[in-house]
Amino acid sequence: MPRLTKEQIDEEILEAAAALFARHGIEQTSVQRVADAVGYSKTGLLHRFPSKEALEEATVAHTVGHFERIATQVTDLPTGAGRDRAVVEALVALAERRPGLVSFMLTTISQGALSSDRLDHLGEVLFRSFGTAIVKSGEPPSAAVLDRGVRITTAVSGLAVTSLAFCDLDAATVRPHLITAALAALGHTAEEN
Repeated sequence: MPRLTKEQIDEEILEAAAALFARHGIEQTSVQRVADAVGYSKTGLLHRFPSKEALEEATVAHTVGHFERIATQVTDLPTGAGRDRAVVEALVALAERRPGLVSFMLTTISQGALSSDRLDHLGEVLFRSFGTAIVKSGEPPSAAVLDRGVRITTAVSGLAVTSLAFCDLDAATVRPHLITAALAALGHTAEEN
């Protein structure tokens, strides 16, 4: 069996950390718990990430990085059903490969588990991928902007929760249903899909 690269090891650690942070909360997740989840010693993990705060920062940066890549992939597509489909398909693929990361994204947004700056940045990247400005608190949005924000939040939250609930099933079986449901939440009809 080939040895894992440094990047692959870090990816494995960050995926496990993301899943544990999502499940137990950042405050309740110890470095030891993450080390146990990936089969490393606490010392070995701290060699890669020198503190729990460094591990948390790396997990957030890793999560934002995945969403930045999705936003970059679709940036040239016009806003609408085609772009929404491309984002949803990318999010479903990400949820299949990295369920802990998607769960972490969902819980950090829904529970406000991050500082407002980092949470705003994650939300901004996610909304930008859909070609939409984020609805910020304190600013009264138009009805259309509010509707779009609610639809995006509902689609992404539903996609994340459902993909985690059905992660033990064959991805090829679940994928079309996830995509259809998320696009419906975004207001797209079956004919557009």
